[in-house]
Amino acid sequence: MGMHERFRLDGKVAVVTGGGRGIGKGIALAFAECGADVVVVARRQADVDEVASEIQQRGQRGLGISADVLDWDAIPAVLDRVVKEFGHLDIMVNNAGGNLDRKTYPLPEIPIEKWDEQIALNMKTKFWGAQQAAKRMTNGGRIINIISVAAHNASLGFGAYSSANNGMIAFTRTMAVELAPKKITVNCIAPGIIVTDMFKETLNMTEEQALKMAADATPLGRTGYPEDVAAAAVFFASPAAEWTTGQFLDVAGGR
Repeated sequence: MGMHERFRLDGKVAVVTGGGRGIGKGIALAFAECGADVVVVARRQADVDEVASEIQQRGQRGLGISADVLDWDAIPAVLDRVVKEFGHLDIMVNNAGGNLDRKTYPLPEIPIEKWDEQIALNMKTKFWGAQQAAKRMTNGGRIINIISVAAHNASLGFGAYSSANNGMIAFTRTMAVELAPKKITVNCIAPGIIVTDMFKETLNMTEEQALKMAADATPLGRTGYPEDVAAAAVFFASPAAEWTTGQFLDVAGGR
């Protein structure tokens, strides 16, 4: 196998949560361009249908499934459907997460229900997705958790979010060792500032303000794009990373 072929995903079946927009969409389309069939999962059916159509335009099988990752019955049902319709599951990207109400909460003031919500959305759902995917990977596999560079830093107003993301690093490292006998790798990617709709709404910024803020805060001088994260995801999903597990990679422009 030539080196360039080691980054191909031909014959693989991938699931991407939060795949209807932003980073998740970017990863799903990149996987398709590298030869994988891709199932995208998000709450809005119209969004995942659009991404599935773009996957099909790239010559791969694409399927959009409307599901809420906070519904603990949803992901097992989705993965069972994937195995039934596609024959196997090779790659699981736990990307869904964020901030449901687009508000900030300093840790001394955060209501307990908001703490629980943030931990559930940004850590528990990814644990559940990883665990359930591993149970259905019968011939090795790849689990990729999308977190944030907020895991490394004091994040004023986002303490619960950053705590969940930091916890995902420990989770990834431990699960990587525990799943190694099954030839399943587990890695995570920590994007920096990527100007998505959620980012703009949470910080109450216009597109122009958000882009300037991202450029000013990033050593390489620009915002990130979904394609930046997708490139890292392709690496972790590919044969090129078969001996790389338990790692996290900042994709953050030097931030």
